[in-house]
Amino acid sequence: MGRPRLDRRRRRGIRAGVVGLGVAFGLIGLVGVIGSGAAHALIFASPDMEPAEAVPPDFPYWEHVTQRRYQGPSVLYLGGGWALTARHVGMGEVFLEGRIFAPIAGSQRTLLNLDGSPADLMVFEIDRSEGDPGLPLLPLARRPVERGDQVLLIGFGRGRARVVEWDADGTSQFGFQWDAVGRKRWGTNRIDLVGERVNQGAWSTITIGFGFDPPLGARTTRYEAAAATGDSGGAVFVQRDGTWELAGVMTSVTGTTGRPDATSTYGDRTYAADVAAYRSEILRWTRPACANEQDDDGDEAIDFPDDPGCRDLEDDDERDRTDATGSGLTEIAIALGLAIGGALALVFRIRQRGQSTPSSTSDSTAD
Repeated sequence: MGRPRLDRRRRRGIRAGVVGLGVAFGLIGLVGVIGSGAAHALIFASPDMEPAEAVPPDFPYWEHVTQRRYQGPSVLYLGGGWALTARHVGMGEVFLEGRIFAPIAGSQRTLLNLDGSPADLMVFEIDRSEGDPGLPLLPLARRPVERGDQVLLIGFGRGRARVVEWDADGTSQFGFQWDAVGRKRWGTNRIDLVGERVNQGAWSTITIGFGFDPPLGARTTRYEAAAATGDSGGAVFVQRDGTWELAGVMTSVTGTTGRPDATSTYGDRTYAADVAAYRSEILRWTRPACANEQDDDGDEAIDFPDDPGCRDLEDDDERDRTDATGSGLTEIAIALGLAIGGALALVFRIRQRGQSTPSSTSDSTAD
């Protein structure tokens, strides 16, 4: 993928299976110095900052973050048969609940900006003909995160391997080399950039961003991490009022030039597509009427189970089938009433004819 144009630092995209999360000591696979690759797994600021728990405590959407088949990059399952990932990752077979789900040909949709330009973000539908993953709908952030918000990162990128050192204009620099294979990890960071338009190749994406801070820094989080190769398409979650929401999809990383390939350093920045900016289009493509968070039939009731016209979350018609102003049972009742009325009228006419005919015959016979 091409290098994003933002500032004087080189940016690197998070291609399929490229970005990864790492703790403050080497998890920044999306750094610009990395070239035009994608993000792998998370790099952590230091070894003791990597979480001991495999899954974040009290987090209900761990299974929604998955990956493409054959150790591919990260993919997010939205529920209802739809997946979301970075456009440069592309669609493909995904793992969900221990099974492989194939994509439906022709279902992919690249998300667009208001000016019609394509973003590095896409959705595609999976084939559920042989069974549903059984995962609930993933909550999408209604508003962007704010600077200072702590976020949860999850991806299948590379991890931190060893410390490397190099000379930059006579100054010794060090960073964290990525390991060879990505795996699912989680970490944390703090938002320091909102609403930045990142241009990378054919895509222009509204993003949120966060830097890779060293241990004991003023902004450093407990599990400080950055993206690496393979983390492209990975998740950025924020917790609001006790509810986790998907706030971003990791797409690229930037950093200084002159470093060795596949290396992260403090100061690198990870970028993620701002889900709130693309929320309406995501809902339009992936959610039926009874799950799109809109009042489609004007009855002031929204979605299942609040709208009486919705049978379930995958019902694509909010209209109340028992409403006298609509269709369904009411129309059936009206149709039956008309049919019965017509039948009674026909019987009445036949009886009328039956009474008049004998009278005329009698008269005729009498003549």
